[in-house]
Amino acid sequence: MKRAEEVLENNAPAPSAPVRSGFVEPIQIGDALVRSCHNQTWTDYTRKQELANCDYFLRWVDEQGLVFWHELRFEHILAYKHSLESRNLAYDTIRLYLLPVRRAARWVSVNWPKEYANICQGLRLSRKDRGSSHYDENQGNPYLPIPRVMDFLDYLTREVHRDSLTVGVALQGLMGFQLQEALRLTWGKINLAEETVTIEGVVKNRYRIRKLPLVNVVSWLLRRAFNGQALDALVVPGYAAYDNYSHAVTRELKRWDPEVSLKPKDLRNTIQTAAIDGGWYGYYVQRYVGHAPATIGERHYHGDQGKRIIPLFKDKVVVNIEAEIKTWKAPADTQVIPGPRLVINQ
Repeated sequence: MKRAEEVLENNAPAPSAPVRSGFVEPIQIGDALVRSCHNQTWTDYTRKQELANCDYFLRWVDEQGLVFWHELRFEHILAYKHSLESRNLAYDTIRLYLLPVRRAARWVSVNWPKEYANICQGLRLSRKDRGSSHYDENQGNPYLPIPRVMDFLDYLTREVHRDSLTVGVALQGLMGFQLQEALRLTWGKINLAEETVTIEGVVKNRYRIRKLPLVNVVSWLLRRAFNGQALDALVVPGYAAYDNYSHAVTRELKRWDPEVSLKPKDLRNTIQTAAIDGGWYGYYVQRYVGHAPATIGERHYHGDQGKRIIPLFKDKVVVNIEAEIKTWKAPADTQVIPGPRLVINQ
């Protein structure tokens, strides 16, 4: 990330370059990458990741002997894409590496439309390009079935130092939380008396803002973890950087079952997969996990706001999750499901 940070902090005039006919401003590749980021409202973590991705592309163009944006061609972008694919990187990783390049290409072409074309205009990245034309029974999005999530939670609860990690996994695996939703959640957003949790604040869109009834297991684990923390304290403390949480979950998954190959962010696939397989996937599952409704009628005419939707979440979603949990063969000494229900007032 050093190259990108140097470009960002350097206020000195850019080195002179041969001026080509018809070009108002020769712009360096590093300048284009960084200046196209200026108006982005990112968190510190996202900014750090974007600069790292910019830095990777800058090191690649240095190897090609390229300095100025007008030297770039579509063939260079394709070559960079192929270099990423040759490393057998995941689809999402390649997409993130290409994102700053696409953004810079769009930014340059918008600011100087007569001088620069969008060289990434025809760039396509398809999942099909990464796969084989042969049938593979192991292909598809990875996920853990609900009973397996319960097994993993049972493993985590057997060590006290894993309590905060346990809560994060429960929110993702049994309530469909996004990773950042689980890590940003504070105790002030949880009402243990009502057994609800509210997601608001820094969200992707208005459908991410929602109030959800808690699944019983999640409610129990939250009560177990609550010890008079301040309202603004994080429910999953100790993982300010998302990477730290992801590394910790990945490490514990391998210790629990070395055969499991799952990214921590994919824990939220559990609820939607169970709903689709079980025949109860629909509007309320989509809203429960924070997805936008699929149809115009659902988006604009369905009266689901306010308190009305909470009991519907219970009847249409939580009841089905609880039914899946009941199929779990719990060990006699499990700490995931309590004997008599413990009640603690928040």
